[in-house]
Amino acid sequence: MILWLLLFLLVIGISFILAFRSMRDYQEIPQKTDVDYGLFLVRQIKNFAVKLLDSIRQEALAEKAIVSLERLFKGRQTALTIFGPKNILSKFQNELDILELEDYTTEFTNSRVCVWEVGARATAKLNPIHFNEIFSNLPQLEAWEQFFWQVILNKSKVQIRAAVFSEDPIRKKMFVSSLQNLNAGGLVKIPKPFSNEQMIEFYRARSLSKDNFGPILDTEGIMRL
Repeated sequence: MILWLLLFLLVIGISFILAFRSMRDYQEIPQKTDVDYGLFLVRQIKNFAVKLLDSIRQEALAEKAIVSLERLFKGRQTALTIFGPKNILSKFQNELDILELEDYTTEFTNSRVCVWEVGARATAKLNPIHFNEIFSNLPQLEAWEQFFWQVILNKSKVQIRAAVFSEDPIRKKMFVSSLQNLNAGGLVKIPKPFSNEQMIEFYRARSLSKDNFGPILDTEGIMRL
């Protein structure tokens, strides 16, 4: 009995160490240290142009800070939000009329949300013109169902994640299957050796992965994305 208990504790300990190491090795600089970050609703989307996004991107890179563009869908409603350092984003208050929000990812639970990464195969030919097909071909969402599209800006490649939120496990599975198989402009689902719970934490942390398969895009390409 004691032997089986010791073996059980040993297996649990090894599993914990491996999981911790995999998550540690997953993340890449920049890290959110003592910078004051916030999530903001962009209320003047018409002013969100290439030149303005390029200014935000350059300031973030200079400070080695994270900036994440996140498009949110709920039923037939949609919104654009931006996550980043408050000191940078506040400079664009007049142009974007941003409003600080509570972070919606606090509602993410393993039973209601499925998260995956989106990227490009090494041999794929990207066509940014077709990136919007991800949204134009979005399945019909019920009023309580949500889809999230996260694009984290980096020096070279962008980091892309998608998530589906639904109380109905059958409908959630249907949407996930439909959206994961959607090839838009060369973008595809990237298999990851992590649990859905870990992927939720990566999404919530807006973390960058060392083996990022996201496409290399200029600012105009990011706008299309």
